[in-house]
Amino acid sequence: MSRDHRLRVEDAGGVRRLVLDRPEARNALDGTLVGALTEAIAAAGADPAVRVVVLAGTGGGFSAGADLKETARITDAAVAAAHAHRMRRLLEAPGEIDKPVIAEVHGFALGAGFALALACDVAVCAADARLGFPEMRHAVVPALVVPGIVRRAGPLVAFDLLANGRIFTAAEARIPGLVVLPSGADAAPDVARRATELAGHPTELVAEVKRMVRTSDRCDLAHALDAAEQVNVENRLRRARLTRQEE
Repeated sequence: MSRDHRLRVEDAGGVRRLVLDRPEARNALDGTLVGALTEAIAAAGADPAVRVVVLAGTGGGFSAGADLKETARITDAAVAAAHAHRMRRLLEAPGEIDKPVIAEVHGFALGAGFALALACDVAVCAADARLGFPEMRHAVVPALVVPGIVRRAGPLVAFDLLANGRIFTAAEARIPGLVVLPSGADAAPDVARRATELAGHPTELVAEVKRMVRTSDRCDLAHALDAAEQVNVENRLRRARLTRQEE
């Protein structure tokens, strides 16, 4: 286990846990933590020993979102632009690596913290999770989280969740693909089970599935099917080579 820049890094059985460790600040995403987490996700993606990545938080919740004390001090346009770009890069990071990334959400996941969970391949929420985008309550447009929530939930649900700034349970969120655990269930064991299952599959095949999902999400159906057709051919040829080697 290592610790760096308010982030704990734990490795076990091919699973790398990246644990936000600012409990005194509700794991708020300040510039230091954003940079460290973005780099850590990229490093996990490049490390052949890592098969699955888990994002989690210490203390009372996953993350309260952007550090409001830090953002309140921003008055310069260049500083504001740099801050926005850093946050964008973090929200892009889980989708840019070929390893599966699982969010382990307990307690609160708010604003950019919730957007980060939704940027992962799987988001598992404990029954006690309280989610939301409270930016409007602080007179802030939740701009950077909009693309991700629209992709996940569609424009009508996204507007409802974003525009009023209310806090809701995972079950109330109505976000497709969000794993909501039953009352009393802890997210950690469920995430550990899912991570172990994924780590047990061939790394390249899992990576190919993630790449295909990413491609299909970002292009039209015809281009997605073109890519799928090519992967299908490559996979059959790979299996044929392996069969000949075993004979």
